[in-house]
Amino acid sequence: MDLKPLENIIAIYNEESIAKAAEKMFVTQSALNQQLLKLEKELGTPLFERRYHKMIPTFAGRLYISAARNILTIKNDTYKIIRDSANNTVGEFSVACTPERGAATFADIYPQFHQEYPDFTIHLECARVPKMEQMLLHHEVGFAFLSYSKLNPLNPAFDHIDLSPESVILGIPTSHPLASMAGKDSWKTLPYIDITQLKNESFIMPSQETILRKMLDQSFRDISMQPKILFESSSSVTVLKMAINQLGPAFFPESYVNEKFPIAYFRINKDLQWMRCVAFHKGTYITAPERRLFELWKQAISSPSVIMV
Repeated sequence: MDLKPLENIIAIYNEESIAKAAEKMFVTQSALNQQLLKLEKELGTPLFERRYHKMIPTFAGRLYISAARNILTIKNDTYKIIRDSANNTVGEFSVACTPERGAATFADIYPQFHQEYPDFTIHLECARVPKMEQMLLHHEVGFAFLSYSKLNPLNPAFDHIDLSPESVILGIPTSHPLASMAGKDSWKTLPYIDITQLKNESFIMPSQETILRKMLDQSFRDISMQPKILFESSSSVTVLKMAINQLGPAFFPESYVNEKFPIAYFRINKDLQWMRCVAFHKGTYITAPERRLFELWKQAISSPSVIMV
């Protein structure tokens, strides 16, 4: 069943450009443009408008794209069910994860997955959480390893499988006077600390576009505290390394905790946590190989941190 024309139109929508869509779909720009013109002639109405060098879908275009996605979803799920019922070990699927911890987790578990399903291909995309959500919403990937909380719920269009909860950690350099309050083995116990004891400190923070930062900002607002910021970064590895280098207290996800680092680990609020999950569109059929990948992922993120800095 050749549904490539539908995929091409969706690519134009996602890329907002015929040239970029053609490159992504491995067709010439001229061929893709002719395909679009032919389709618009058949329908008797334009599907896209050209505005500010972007391809913007018309009302008819949005209807067509929505229908095209539904058709592709039905086709993909049907093929998956047939292959699964026939115990077919040949296939492919796409997943998205974060570029640091997510990519490291994938590298850890893929050898085992490949050993069990040597003829299955996984297309991996690495992006920050907001971008992953958009990729999943637009069907650019079939699954995304995301997280959700009360403050940041999942898109209602998604279903999910919970994998493991994770707390937000305050890492205090061992050279800091308050580090001793953590006691022995703080990497295991993760004791709580009253953050107001550090009100005069300058913090190393995740950058403002991250979900972690939004959660922290709300937590500080709840106690009417305005934190001083020494440095901020979208990279949790960078934030962690600043704490390792004894520059100041830093916030990062629990999965970055490691007993070997010269850091005392604390939690500051029981509500500062999220649930890590794999998200997908509601109604998505999950094959045995896909489910196996999720099982391996859950096992990996439940293990001690292997983050290298």
